[in-house]
Amino acid sequence: MWRLLSILFGCIFMMPVHGVIHGEPMPIEQVSTGQLHVEQLKWYGGTNTQVTEHDECSSVVVGTHPLTVLTVSHCLRDSKINPITRTPVVKIFLGRPVPAIRAALYNRFNDVENNLAADLAVLIFDGDAPEGIEAIPVVNSLSASQALLCGYGRGIDDHQIENPRCAVKPLLSAEEDFYQFVPQFYEQLDPLLHLQFRAQFLAKHAMISSPSALLAVSRVQNERYQFELPMPTRGDSGGPWIVNLQNGQQGVIALTSFVETFYRKNKQWPFFNENRAPLMDFPYAAFGVRLDTVEAQALFTRARLEGADIHMLSE
Repeated sequence: MWRLLSILFGCIFMMPVHGVIHGEPMPIEQVSTGQLHVEQLKWYGGTNTQVTEHDECSSVVVGTHPLTVLTVSHCLRDSKINPITRTPVVKIFLGRPVPAIRAALYNRFNDVENNLAADLAVLIFDGDAPEGIEAIPVVNSLSASQALLCGYGRGIDDHQIENPRCAVKPLLSAEEDFYQFVPQFYEQLDPLLHLQFRAQFLAKHAMISSPSALLAVSRVQNERYQFELPMPTRGDSGGPWIVNLQNGQQGVIALTSFVETFYRKNKQWPFFNENRAPLMDFPYAAFGVRLDTVEAQALFTRARLEGADIHMLSE
């Protein structure tokens, strides 16, 4: 079933998600978004060998004393474990030196596999945030109609980036009809392919206790799929969904969890003919795991007992 949820996560459980394609670069200090570098140890059964690999995800600073960041747990799925501290071998890039990681609280892959609302992780560092890096508080309610999505993902032809890229996106519910993501116009052109992607889209409902735990964004405008619109991609997993609050503050309401992409092309849908990009650059839906759920609050409670500094406020 995981094969149906193609690409995203700094490991969409299988492949990492890239930054916000076509997004605008933003100063790290403005959006408190860091890049995670995860050292992984993967087992290849065909050769009976373990291989060290590296993956990248995104994260957001939610506390500064000590430095505390949120990301998604699937990014840590295959991470090496430090034999002394028993923490994942992870480094965070915030544009300046940061302390070493002290503790990591996250749900194991089996838990996430059974409930995507559990795709969250809290990383606690052994010292305060560097000067100039502020916390963005977690918002425990939601009334916003749009959010600023940030991350270090990038398209297949993009080079390494040193600042997160961000884009304002209208928010949808994960319970929205599939036509909100792939409009009926395309069903008329190729009914079978449209049906196949609908099945992929609906598969996530088997992996979450309540679809309300997810937010979503699409690439649809004026009833058409628009390739040029910014969307999360490989490397964006764990990146924040930021809203502006009535008091002028910013708050984070969700983290990029996974992206669904078209897994094959056809000649009937015009946008495939107009763009030669590989399929990984054709996401049609991206989902963010909300931070106001029972699962999130339980994790935050555990993290605070370990000394995490998690700022929170109501919208």
